[in-house]
Amino acid sequence: MFKSYFCIAWRNIIKHKVFSLINIGGLAVGIAACTIIFLYVKNELTYDQFNEKSSRIVRVTATLISPEGESRIAASSPILAPTLREKLPEIENAVRIENSPTTIKIDNQLFREKDFYKADTSLFSIFDFDFLEGSAFEALKNPDALVLTRSIRRKYFGEQPVSGKTVICDNVPRIITAVVSDLPSNSDLRISGILSGDFDKYKKWLDDISCFTFVLFKHQPDLHQFSAKLDRLSETHIQPELNSVGASAYKLKHEVEMLKDVHFSKGKLADSPKGDRQYSLIFTLLAVFILLIAVLNYINLTTAKSFERAREVGIRKVIGAKQDQLVRQFLFESFLIILIAWCIGIALVWLGLPYINNVLEYRLNIELKSTFLFSSSVLLISFLLAGFYPAFVMSAYKPIAVLKGRWQKSFRGLWLRKFVTVTQFAITAGLIMGTTVIYQQMQLLRNKDLGYEKDQLMAVYLPSDTTLESRLRAFQHELRSRPEVINLTASARLAMEGLALSSTVVKNDGMSREFMCNFFGVDTSYLGVYSIPLVEGRNFSDKFVTDKTEAFIVNESFVRSMGWTSALGKELRGVDKDGKIIGVVKDYAYKSLHNKIEPLVLTYGINPWLNSTTIKINPKHLAVVENTYRRYFPELYFDYVFLDEMVNQYYRQDKVTMSLFNQFTLFAIFVSCLGLYGLVSLIAVQRAKEISVRKVLGANIRQLFALLTKDFAILIIVALFISLPLMTVALRSWLQAYPYHVSIGFSVFIIPTIATFLIALAVVSREIIRASLVNPVKSLGSE
Repeated sequence: MFKSYFCIAWRNIIKHKVFSLINIGGLAVGIAACTIIFLYVKNELTYDQFNEKSSRIVRVTATLISPEGESRIAASSPILAPTLREKLPEIENAVRIENSPTTIKIDNQLFREKDFYKADTSLFSIFDFDFLEGSAFEALKNPDALVLTRSIRRKYFGEQPVSGKTVICDNVPRIITAVVSDLPSNSDLRISGILSGDFDKYKKWLDDISCFTFVLFKHQPDLHQFSAKLDRLSETHIQPELNSVGASAYKLKHEVEMLKDVHFSKGKLADSPKGDRQYSLIFTLLAVFILLIAVLNYINLTTAKSFERAREVGIRKVIGAKQDQLVRQFLFESFLIILIAWCIGIALVWLGLPYINNVLEYRLNIELKSTFLFSSSVLLISFLLAGFYPAFVMSAYKPIAVLKGRWQKSFRGLWLRKFVTVTQFAITAGLIMGTTVIYQQMQLLRNKDLGYEKDQLMAVYLPSDTTLESRLRAFQHELRSRPEVINLTASARLAMEGLALSSTVVKNDGMSREFMCNFFGVDTSYLGVYSIPLVEGRNFSDKFVTDKTEAFIVNESFVRSMGWTSALGKELRGVDKDGKIIGVVKDYAYKSLHNKIEPLVLTYGINPWLNSTTIKINPKHLAVVENTYRRYFPELYFDYVFLDEMVNQYYRQDKVTMSLFNQFTLFAIFVSCLGLYGLVSLIAVQRAKEISVRKVLGANIRQLFALLTKDFAILIIVALFISLPLMTVALRSWLQAYPYHVSIGFSVFIIPTIATFLIALAVVSREIIRASLVNPVKSLGSE
C-alpha cells in the first residue's frame, strides 16, 4: 500500500511540475524563513543561559537618588561584593567585573583590546568557562595573571600553547595563566581577556562605582527579600558616608535582576549594549505569519488544481474505493510534498546562514538539537494545517456529479479561499507598511540634525596621566600648526562615551534646587570645532582668568528644566566649582537619539584631564596625525575614532532589525504571490465557459480583464481596511520607544495601498489575460 501511495504521489508531482515547484518552493521558503527567525529569537531570548547556574545568578546595580530625581547605573561599588559574601548566608559567592580596555605590547608592537576585563578569582566559580590551558583554580590567583580567550591567542600567537608567557599590558608585565574558549555569541559581556582585579584598593563605598556585581545564590533567589536586605545595607553602610560628605539629601540604593534578564535591562548608565524584547515578539509574529502564508498557499494551490483529479476520485469511488482510503492517499501526497519542502528549507538555512550573518554583521549558530526539534515541529504543524483540508475536500467529490461533468459548478471552499486571500493581502500590506515606517525612522536617526558637525572629526585618546601633560601640549601645538589640520579641541574623552554625573546646586532669587546633572570638561575651541552655536551669552575665554574656576555653559534643556527665560548670571555649583552661567548652547545630541537630550553643563577643563583630542581633518590626512602621535608618544597605542563612524555604530542594532524585517517581508510577499497565483488559476478554470460566452457575445479583453480583476480589488480593499488600522496601532506603540520619531502620515497608508495593488496586478494579469485569449470553441465544445 505504501508503495502504491508513493507511486501515485510521485506521478502527480512529476505530472504537474509547475504547480509542484510552486508548492514546494513556497513551503521551503516559508520553512527556511521561519527557522532563521527561530535562530535569531532563540539567540536573543537565551542570553547568558549557557551558564549552568544562570537560574541562581543575579546582577546588582546602583540607583543614586537625588532630591529631584534618580540616576540608575549598571555598575556598583567594589565594596558591595565582599560585603554581601560576608553578611548574607544565602549567598554562595559574588564577583566584581570591570571593563578595562588594555594596550598590549607583543614583539615591540602595540595593540588595543577594548574587551579586556578585570575580575575576582570567584569569576570561574560563578560563570562557565571552558579551559583550553590552565585551570579555574589557578587562573586569577596571582595579581599579575592574564587569561586569554582562544580567539585572542590565535590572533597574537597562533594555536601554540601560551601558558607562562609574559605580555606587557598597559606597561605592566602580565603572565598568561590560562586560555579559555570564546564565550557564545549570546553572552551579554563580550570578554576577550581577563586581568586579575585590584579592587582591594577601594576602602569606601563612594570611592568608585565602576564594576558589575554578580551574585550566586545557594538556592533559587527570592529577589523581593534580597532587595529588602540591600535597602537595609544601604541605610547602615552607605548613608553614613553620604551624610559625612554633606549629601544627606541623597540616597544610594540597589536594584536586582536575574542573569537571564540582564540583556534586556534598560535605562542604566555605563551598561553594555542591550537587546529589546519587543523585537523578539515582532519577529516571532513575523515567523508565524510567513509560515501561515506558506501553509495557506499550499491549501489554495492544491484545491485550485483538485478539479483535474475529480474524475480520478469519481472513478475510484465507483470501483469501490472508500473515502478514508482516499484521505490517506491525499494525506500521504501532502506529507511527501511538505517533507521535500522541509528538506529544501533546512538546506536553504544551512547555505544561507553565513550570508545572513555577513550581511547583518551578526553571529547566528545552528544548535543541532534545538534546531532539529523546532524544524520537526514546523514540519508536523505544516502537515496538520496543510494536509487535512485538501485531503477531505478532494476525497468528498460525488461520483455521479463528477462523471456527469456537473462538479465544476460547485463552489465548495470558495469562501475559505477568499478568506485566505484576504489574510495574505492583509499580512502583505501590513508588512509593507511596517517596512515603510521602519525605513523612515532609520532615515530620521541617520539624517536628523544632531546639533553639531560630525563629519571630518577624529578623536585621539590619551590616558589621564600628569606625566604626559607637557608632551600632550606639544602634540596639540604641532597639530595646530599643520596645514592639513582645520581645527583642534581637547575635552574629557567624548561626550558620546559618557559624562561625569555630579550633584548640582542652582541658586535663583534666594532659592536653591539640588539634583544630579551631566558635566563635561572642554576647552575654548570645543564649540567652534563641533560647530555648536551659542544661543545666549559667550564662550569660555582665556581672557577671563575666572573662567577656569567659576564659569559654566549650559544647554537649552538645562534652561527649560529650570523654567528660566534667561540663564545668564545664575549661580551654580557642581564638580567642586562655584560660579555663574556665562552662556547657553543650542541642544545637541551628546548621546544617541534613542535618548532624549538631557540637561548638560560644560566646564572649562584643564590638562591632563582633557584626555581626548578632537581634530577637524580630512580622513585622507590620517597619517599626518598618526606620525605626529608616534613621535610624541612612542610607548602608547594610537587609539582614535572618527565621529561619524561612532555615531553610525549607535544605530547598528536598528540597522540589523531593519535589514531582517526587510528580508523577511520580501519572503512573505513572494510566498503570498504564489497563493494569489493559485486562486487566479482556480477562478480562470471555474469561469472558463463564462469567459467564452462573453467573448462570443462581443466582450473584448479590456472588459474581461476588468470583470475578473474586480473580485481581487474588493478582496484587497477589505484586506487594507483590516490590516492598516491594526498596523498603525502596533507601529505607534513601537515608535514610542524613540524620543525622536516620525509621525504616521498620509504617505504611510498610500505606499502599502499602491504596492499591494501593483503586486496583485502583476501576479494576476498574466493568468487573466491568458484566460481571456483562449479560443471559445475549446471551452464550449462539449456544450
